[in-house]
Amino acid sequence: MRNRRFAPGLLPTLFTLVGVLVLAGLGVWQLQRLQWKRELIARAEAGLAAPPIVLDGLAEDPAARDWHPVRVRGRLLASRNFAYRVESRDGVVGARLLTPLELPDGAVVLVDRGFLPQELLPPHEPPALRRAVQAEITGVLRDHRFDRAGPFTPENDPGARRLYLLDPVTLRHLVGRAVVPLVIVAQSAEPPEVLARVEPVRVDLPDRHLGYAITWFGLAAGLLAVYLAYGFSRGRSQEGE
Repeated sequence: MRNRRFAPGLLPTLFTLVGVLVLAGLGVWQLQRLQWKRELIARAEAGLAAPPIVLDGLAEDPAARDWHPVRVRGRLLASRNFAYRVESRDGVVGARLLTPLELPDGAVVLVDRGFLPQELLPPHEPPALRRAVQAEITGVLRDHRFDRAGPFTPENDPGARRLYLLDPVTLRHLVGRAVVPLVIVAQSAEPPEVLARVEPVRVDLPDRHLGYAITWFGLAAGLLAVYLAYGFSRGRSQEGE
C-alpha cells in the first residue's frame, strides 16, 4: 500500500486554487484602492490648506479646485432656495440650505448656506435667508457632478423644494435655468446674516481599504488551511484502507 498522507483530490484542489486566486486578487485590488484613496485624501487636505482663490465665473474648470477654498461674489437667488439631504445636529433633524448664486458672468453655481432645522426649511426660512441679495461668500468648493443615488436615497421632490441628489435636470427644473452642480460650502459671508449654521469643512473620505484587504487575504489563508487539513485527513484515511 502506498503512503498517501496528503491526498486532497482533483476537484477540491481546483476549487481551492481558483478560490485562493480570486480572494488574493481581491486583497491586492483593495491595496491598490488604499493607495488611490490615500492620494485622494492627501490632495483634499492640501487643497483645504491652500489660500482662497477668487472665482469670477465658470470659464475655467472649477472642478479642478475640488476641496479648494474659494471666494466668490454674486447674487443669491433666494427665491430658489431648497433643502438638500437630511442631517441631524445636536439631536435636531434638518437639512442643508442650498441657494443658486448668479456669478458676474451669468453662470449659476450652488452655495451651501449651512444647516437649518426641519421647521425652518423652505418654504419657511427666516426672512434674512429669503432675500435676494448681493453677497460675497468664502467657502470650500465641492464637485457633486458625479454623485450617484444609493439604494436608500429618496426621490427628489422639486415641488416641495427637497433634493437628495444634485442632478442637472432636476436643478434646471427647480431653478428655471442651467445650474452647474458644483457647491461652495460657505464658511463666512458678507453680509453674515445670509448664512445659516455653518461648520468647518473637513476631509471625511472613508479609508477602510486596508481592513478590507486583510479580510480578503485572511479568507484566502483560511481556505488554504481548510484545504490542507482536508488533504491530510483524506490521505490518512486512505492509508488505513
